[in-house]
Amino acid sequence: MKCETNCTPAFSIKSLQPCAQICLPPRLCAFCVRSCHSKMFKQLYERGDLPCSILHVADGQRVKWAVVDIEKLNIDYYLPIFTDGLCETKYPYHFIAKQGILDLIERASHKIDLGTLSKMIVPLKRALYTRNSMIFRSVLLVLQKLASGNDGGIGAGLVPYFNELLPMINAFKERIQQRKSDDCRCDRVDYGQRNKLDLGRLIDETLLTLETYGGQDAFINIKFSVPTYEQQIDPKSYTTAQIFTAIQPPIGRQKETEVQTST
Repeated sequence: MKCETNCTPAFSIKSLQPCAQICLPPRLCAFCVRSCHSKMFKQLYERGDLPCSILHVADGQRVKWAVVDIEKLNIDYYLPIFTDGLCETKYPYHFIAKQGILDLIERASHKIDLGTLSKMIVPLKRALYTRNSMIFRSVLLVLQKLASGNDGGIGAGLVPYFNELLPMINAFKERIQQRKSDDCRCDRVDYGQRNKLDLGRLIDETLLTLETYGGQDAFINIKFSVPTYEQQIDPKSYTTAQIFTAIQPPIGRQKETEVQTST
């Protein structure tokens, strides 16, 4: 009598039979792309509630705003909504979300406080954990622009959120270093640097920007999440403005302290 060699799941009653063939566990890919959709951005854009649209020009595409002065917009309301759209991969949602965030930070970064910053962390983290290279690059560019916004005053406010944003960046950094060591053996060349598509270089630039504008505690917090990162800036070379940014109260609490002292 021949034994049946059907595949049986592990730790089941059939697996105790002498001729049972145990099924291999499913393979888990740590860098497989996860699907993620925005909660509010896509619906608001399709409904026409966002004050922007796509403008086609000779050299590409831009975001056309319905208002003349972007500073008059409610940044505390619109910036988290645009950040929520970063996890979209289809056109034009991803382009509108990415370019909208960059325009808002560039023209109205002085209106970003700790409350607005805290609302952006969860969408940024959700976008990073999609493991999508296109979304990952957009999040890195947004972090660079955000850290250097308001003359570097926002960078210190990002430091408490490093433990939520940097672990996935560290995972991609280690993976890229492993790939580079393998590519050296077969002489591969990456041509994405000229278009800022080189993910490894973007990660290094982002970490350097976070350390530059994050103050004196930035390197310690980066090192905690990215153990292979080395300090690039000498604390003794900090300017007076950077030292003042690191010492002063967090963004948004300065007015509270002034009110309390006045009363």
